[in-house]
Amino acid sequence: MKLVIAVVQNDDADAVVDALLEHDFRATRLASTGGFLRRGNTTLLIGVDDAQVDTVLDLIREHAVTRTRQQGPTGEVQPAAATVFVLNLEDYQRL
Repeated sequence: MKLVIAVVQNDDADAVVDALLEHDFRATRLASTGGFLRRGNTTLLIGVDDAQVDTVLDLIREHAVTRTRQQGPTGEVQPAAATVFVLNLEDYQRL
């Protein structure tokens, strides 16, 4: 099993979660704030079987959009559409 942690821009969160739900993936949604641009983000926690990781990553790629450059503390930056971590998960239970 894997734990996919996806940090997406708030503007993309609904589309990403809807796509995950349409494909029968469950996600826990957390409000988060990016450190560099200090903008609101949404962090998604998604527990999946190893064979499903590529499908989840494809859905995130498809529904998270790279935005135009934004002004940061040190000049213009282009925020990523998503930042994704895939971790080994020892156990997953829905109680």
